[in-house]
This record gives sequence, structure tokens and C-alpha cells, in this order.
Amino acid sequence: MTGYSKEEILGQPHNILRHPDMPKAAFDEMWKTVQSGSIWEGYVKNLRKDGRFYWVIVNIVPKLNESGEIIGFIASRKVPNKDKLKSVEQNYKEMLLAS
Repeated sequence: MTGYSKEEILGQPHNILRHPDMPKAAFDEMWKTVQSGSIWEGYVKNLRKDGRFYWVIVNIVPKLNESGEIIGFIASRKVPNKDKLKSVEQNYKEMLLAS
């Protein structure tokens, strides 16, 4: 989906895929949620290597050790609902204008 080869993307920061249409506030909320130990799910617009984009629904679950401390995160992605996507895009546009 990204247009990058495995060799190009391994070791790179995940924000290499961040599309400029994604509001910073959306990621702030995501980090606040997962760092509190809660599960986060949301729509993310990612940038491909060729400049095109794709949408995914991202689900992030905090990974805990035996003491209940966060030691990492597990993320999964799924195909977004196209009807819901229109609403999400509008919401993100409004968030960008407000920032």
C-alpha cells in the first residue's frame, strides 16, 4: 500500500507516511489515549511514496508487562467504511482550520 519496499521502510520513523491533511490534534489524541493504557481506533490518511494517499482504520492496543506497565504498542489496520470516510475527512479539515 505504501509504495515503499521493505528495505526502504525498515528502520524509518512511522511519520514518513504522515499525510499533510492529517491534523496534529488527531495524533495528540491518539497518543494521549494509548499512553493512558486505553485502546485507540481511528481513521488515518497515509502518504504513499509516489505522493498518492490511502486511508486506513488503525487500532492500537497498549502492550503491557506483568506489572501492568506499557512496554509497547500493537497496531492493526483495516479497510475504512467509504460512507463514514466522508464525515471523517470533513472533521479533519475542520480540525486543521482550527489549529
